Amino acid sequence: MTVILKDTVPPITEIAKLGYAAVAVYSLMYQSAYQDLRYDKRMYRKWKDRRDCGGTTNWSHKAIAETLSMGKAKVINAIDLLLDKGFIQAEGLMPSSKGSKHRIYRVVHPDMIDAVRHAMSFFTATASARAKQAS
Repeated sequence: MTVILKDTVPPITEIAKLGYAAVAVYSLMYQSAYQDLRYDKRMYRKWKDRRDCGGTTNWSHKAIAETLSMGKAKVINAIDLLLDKGFIQAEGLMPSSKGSKHRIYRVVHPDMIDAVRHAMSFFTATASARAKQAS
């Protein structure tokens, strides 16, 4: 099975400095993103040339909170911390089957975290503020 985050080690010790909620949320997102597979829509097969930029995940905040037995506010705060520190990125929104919108998050490849942080330094607003404006 070809995955974007193949043969990587998540930076859990660095995320642990953000608190236990951030570790739990990141671990859930990392596992989900690790299993992310993209298909070539024209040929209905897996891409041969994968970029090592990180996989995507589209959990709702409510689903993360229920899975981890946490409050929704604590999950949102943890996601905001992970966004602002460059561990995840908000990719966009997608409609759910019930009509609400789920955010699509990209777990940044561990080798690319420094580059993402450097790029984030050029923005005046934080990543979490920009994600909230987009929704």
